[in-house]
Amino acid sequence: MAIRFSAARDVSCPVMVRALCPSVPLCAVNDNGAGLRGGLRREPVATATTDTPHQRILAEALCHFARHGLSAAAHARAHAAAARLAGNDGECTRWIAICRQLDRRMADAFAGRIARND
Repeated sequence: MAIRFSAARDVSCPVMVRALCPSVPLCAVNDNGAGLRGGLRREPVATATTDTPHQRILAEALCHFARHGLSAAAHARAHAAAARLAGNDGECTRWIAICRQLDRRMADAFAGRIARND
């Protein structure tokens, strides 16, 4: 999972003012409410019942990343190992999938180690 950082642009900096085109606005824009003002209808938000399993795993991985930061993949691998030791293969598979969303190589290495031990 790539983490990208974009620094804020400061229009008070003379170098930035000279380098940027003056006709381009530099302020941030939130388009979440755009469909409400112009009389346009917004599409319904997907609910948990219409989510695919991949979307649910991605959402769980993002929540896990929010809690644990850059060590989230290692935590997910530890949860998978604990579930494996407890004999809960479903939870182990779920945690490997979450780990795979965060760090594919780590998850594949762990899944390979499990497969060799079986």
